[in-house]
Amino acid sequence: RLRGGGGGGGGRGYTQCLKNHAAGIGGHALDGCGEFMPCGEEGTLDALKCAACDCHRNFHRREVEGEPSCLECHHRKDKKRLMLPSRSGELDDQGVYMPNAGGPNLKKRFRTKFTGDQKERMLAFADKVGWKIQKHDEAEVQQFCNEVGVKRHVLKVWMHNNKHTLGKKM
Repeated sequence: RLRGGGGGGGGRGYTQCLKNHAAGIGGHALDGCGEFMPCGEEGTLDALKCAACDCHRNFHRREVEGEPSCLECHHRKDKKRLMLPSRSGELDDQGVYMPNAGGPNLKKRFRTKFTGDQKERMLAFADKVGWKIQKHDEAEVQQFCNEVGVKRHVLKVWMHNNKHTLGKKM
Protein backbone atom coordinates (compact mmCIF):
# COMPACT_ATOMS: atom_id res chain seq x y z
CA ARG A 1 0.00 0.00 0.00
CA LEU A 2 1.25 3.45 -0.85
CA ARG A 3 1.14 6.08 1.82
CA GLY A 4 1.41 9.82 1.56
CA GLY A 5 0.41 10.16 -2.09
CA GLY A 6 2.34 12.97 -3.63
CA GLY A 7 3.37 11.61 -7.01
CA GLY A 8 6.87 10.80 -8.02
CA GLY A 9 5.71 7.40 -9.26
CA GLY A 10 7.79 4.29 -8.70
CA GLY A 11 5.65 3.02 -5.84
CA ARG A 12 6.96 5.61 -3.39
CA GLY A 13 5.06 7.31 -0.63
CA TYR A 14 6.18 9.73 2.02
CA THR A 15 5.51 9.28 5.73
CA GLN A 16 6.52 11.27 8.81
CA CYS A 17 8.23 14.65 8.58
CA LEU A 18 11.83 14.64 9.77
CA LYS A 19 12.53 18.39 9.56
CA ASN A 20 14.42 19.62 12.62
CA HIS A 21 12.70 22.87 13.54
CA ALA A 22 15.15 23.63 16.37
CA ALA A 23 18.37 23.23 14.37
CA GLY A 24 18.98 26.99 14.43
CA ILE A 25 19.29 26.97 18.22
CA GLY A 26 21.22 23.70 18.44
CA GLY A 27 18.28 21.54 19.50
CA HIS A 28 16.17 18.84 17.93
CA ALA A 29 12.41 19.19 17.54
CA LEU A 30 10.11 17.52 15.01
CA ASP A 31 6.67 18.89 14.21
CA GLY A 32 4.85 15.55 14.58
CA CYS A 33 3.47 15.41 11.03
CA GLY A 34 2.94 11.72 10.34
CA GLU A 35 2.20 11.66 6.64
CA PHE A 36 2.95 13.81 3.60
CA MET A 37 -0.16 15.29 1.97
CA PRO A 38 0.51 17.39 -1.13
CA CYS A 39 -0.95 20.91 -1.23
CA GLY A 40 -1.57 20.95 -4.97
CA GLU A 41 -2.09 18.88 -8.09
CA GLU A 42 0.54 16.49 -9.45
CA GLY A 43 3.10 18.34 -11.58
CA THR A 44 2.76 21.70 -9.79
CA LEU A 45 5.18 23.19 -7.28
CA ASP A 46 2.48 22.97 -4.61
CA ALA A 47 2.53 19.18 -4.99
CA LEU A 48 5.96 19.23 -3.31
CA LYS A 49 4.70 21.08 -0.21
CA CYS A 50 2.93 19.26 2.62
CA ALA A 51 -0.55 20.56 3.44
CA ALA A 52 -0.23 19.34 7.05
CA CYS A 53 3.12 20.86 8.09
CA ASP A 54 4.04 23.23 5.21
CA CYS A 55 7.42 21.48 4.73
CA HIS A 56 8.93 20.35 1.43
CA ARG A 57 8.44 16.70 0.51
CA ASN A 58 12.21 16.05 0.90
CA PHE A 59 11.85 16.42 4.68
CA HIS A 60 9.45 13.46 4.80
CA ARG A 61 10.65 9.87 5.10
CA ARG A 62 10.35 8.07 1.77
CA GLU A 63 8.66 4.69 1.79
CA VAL A 64 9.11 2.10 -0.97
CA GLU A 65 6.36 -0.43 -1.73
CA GLY A 66 7.31 -3.95 -0.70
CA GLU A 67 9.77 -2.85 1.96
CA PRO A 68 8.71 -2.69 5.61
CA SER A 69 8.12 0.78 7.01
CA CYS A 70 10.40 2.19 9.66
CA LEU A 71 7.83 1.58 12.39
CA GLU A 72 7.48 -2.07 11.38
CA CYS A 73 11.27 -2.52 11.55
CA HIS A 74 11.69 -0.91 14.97
CA HIS A 75 8.79 -2.61 16.72
CA ARG A 76 9.47 -6.23 15.82
CA LYS A 77 9.66 -8.66 18.70
CA ASP A 78 12.36 -10.78 17.07
CA LYS A 79 14.90 -7.95 16.85
CA LYS A 80 18.45 -8.96 16.09
CA ARG A 81 21.41 -6.78 16.97
CA LEU A 82 23.09 -5.21 14.01
CA MET A 83 26.85 -5.29 14.49
CA LEU A 84 28.76 -3.09 12.08
CA PRO A 85 32.54 -2.85 11.94
CA SER A 86 33.92 0.37 13.33
CA ARG A 87 37.12 2.20 12.51
CA SER A 88 37.10 4.32 15.64
CA GLY A 89 36.44 1.64 18.26
CA GLU A 90 35.80 -2.00 19.03
CA LEU A 91 33.36 -4.17 20.95
CA ASP A 92 34.62 -5.64 24.22
CA ASP A 93 33.90 -9.18 25.51
CA GLN A 94 30.32 -8.27 26.53
CA GLY A 95 29.53 -6.60 23.19
CA VAL A 96 29.86 -3.07 24.60
CA TYR A 97 31.27 -0.47 22.23
CA MET A 98 34.66 0.87 23.29
CA PRO A 99 35.60 4.00 21.32
CA ASN A 100 39.23 4.28 20.28
CA ALA A 101 40.19 0.97 21.84
CA GLY A 102 43.12 0.73 19.46
CA GLY A 103 43.57 -1.71 16.67
CA PRO A 104 45.49 -1.93 13.43
CA ASN A 105 43.37 0.63 11.54
CA LEU A 106 44.02 3.49 13.97
CA LYS A 107 47.11 5.60 13.59
CA LYS A 108 47.79 8.44 15.99
CA ARG A 109 48.84 11.79 14.60
CA PHE A 110 52.55 12.50 14.96
CA ARG A 111 53.22 15.02 17.71
CA THR A 112 56.46 17.00 17.76
CA LYS A 113 58.38 16.85 21.04
CA PHE A 114 60.66 19.77 21.87
CA THR A 115 63.59 19.76 24.28
CA GLY A 116 63.73 22.38 27.02
CA ASP A 117 66.55 24.14 25.18
CA GLN A 118 64.54 24.28 21.95
CA LYS A 119 61.55 25.76 23.80
CA GLU A 120 63.68 28.44 25.47
CA ARG A 121 65.36 29.41 22.20
CA MET A 122 62.06 29.46 20.27
CA LEU A 123 60.51 31.64 22.99
CA ALA A 124 63.42 34.11 22.82
CA PHE A 125 63.27 34.15 19.00
CA ALA A 126 59.49 34.63 18.97
CA ASP A 127 59.80 37.58 21.35
CA LYS A 128 62.53 39.04 19.15
CA VAL A 129 60.46 38.88 15.91
CA GLY A 130 57.19 39.90 17.58
CA TRP A 131 55.50 36.46 17.41
CA LYS A 132 55.09 36.75 13.62
CA ILE A 133 57.18 35.40 10.76
CA GLN A 134 57.40 38.16 8.17
CA LYS A 135 58.95 38.13 4.71
CA HIS A 136 61.85 40.46 5.62
CA ASP A 137 62.83 38.07 8.48
CA GLU A 138 62.95 35.00 6.20
CA ALA A 139 66.76 34.59 6.13
CA GLU A 140 66.95 34.99 9.90
CA VAL A 141 64.10 32.50 10.40
CA GLN A 142 65.79 29.92 8.17
CA GLN A 143 69.13 30.33 9.97
CA PHE A 144 67.39 29.98 13.36
CA CYS A 145 65.55 26.83 12.25
CA ASN A 146 68.81 25.25 11.07
CA GLU A 147 70.54 26.08 14.38
CA VAL A 148 67.71 24.80 16.60
CA GLY A 149 66.84 21.76 14.47
CA VAL A 150 63.18 22.44 13.69
CA LYS A 151 61.46 22.99 10.36
CA ARG A 152 60.11 26.43 9.49
CA HIS A 153 56.53 25.16 9.45
CA VAL A 154 56.95 23.58 12.90
CA LEU A 155 58.30 26.87 14.29
CA LYS A 156 55.41 28.76 12.73
CA VAL A 157 52.82 26.41 14.26
CA TRP A 158 54.56 26.52 17.66
CA MET A 159 54.54 30.35 17.58
CA HIS A 160 50.85 30.39 16.65
CA ASN A 161 49.92 27.89 19.38
CA ASN A 162 51.90 29.66 22.12
CA LYS A 163 51.59 33.39 21.35
CA HIS A 164 48.69 33.93 23.74
CA THR A 165 50.07 31.94 26.68
CA LEU A 166 53.83 32.46 26.47
CA GLY A 167 53.70 35.79 24.62
CA LYS A 168 51.87 37.54 27.51
CA LYS A 169 54.72 36.86 29.96
CA MET A 170 56.81 39.66 28.38
